Formats: sequence, structure tokens, C-alpha cells
Amino acid sequence: MADLKRWGQGEITRIRLEMDRLFDELCFDLDLPAMICRMSGDIELWEEGDTLVARMELHGVAPGDVSVVVLERLLVITARMVETVGGRSRSRAFRKEIKLPCAIRTEEAQVEFAQGVLVIRLPKCASQYVQIVRLIKK
Repeated sequence: MADLKRWGQGEITRIRLEMDRLFDELCFDLDLPAMICRMSGDIELWEEGDTLVARMELHGVAPGDVSVVVLERLLVITARMVETVGGRSRSRAFRKEIKLPCAIRTEEAQVEFAQGVLVIRLPKCASQYVQIVRLIKK
């Protein structure tokens, strides 16, 4: 028991990626479509002032194969990649959705994709203040 080590995020990510790769190879061998997340990491989401920023790594995916849809409180990222291995083509696809913590001004959203990293800037809508009206008995 003294030789036990606590795994960090790096080890867990490495094992998850290896399991995804093995599952993907099995799907390829059985000629089944592979729903893969190994070509992408997790979505990071943080605030910069009045803007939400989402970041996701998509290595090996061409910019034309990525789709970003922003609804008022929902961010949807889809991507598709076709590879040819040994004369056989295989397609990989994934879809990730994030419920956003606030409404977004969708017309002002910005998307950048460079060196396999997708960065999405989502300006937040102004806060909607609630006014409490007291009922007066007559």
C-alpha cells in the first residue's frame, strides 16, 4: 500500500485518450461509425469582464469541418474528420453542448480557430433587473 500514488490530471487524460483510441479502432474494424472525443479535449469556459470565453482543442480538424452554433443560452460545437488509413476511409464526428450561465448577444459572438485551438468569445447580455412591486391593500 505504501507504493500507491495519486494520479494527476495528466495520467487520467492519457488513459482516457488511450481508451478512446482503442474504442475507435474497434469501431473501425467492425465498420461502425466512431463517435470520438479523442480528437478534442474538454471545453474550458471562463469570464473576462462582460464576455464568456470558451476554449477547446481540436487538433487534426480542418477549420471548414468545425461548426459553432450559439443560441441565447446554449453553445453547440460539432466537428467531423475523415481519415484514409490503408486505403479505407473512416469518419469521426463529435458534438458538444454547453448550457451557458447567462444569455448571450449572439450577433456579437466571435470565433477564432488557429493551430488546432478553437476560441469562442460570447458577449453577455445586460442583466435584466427585476423590480418588486408591493401590493397595497385598500
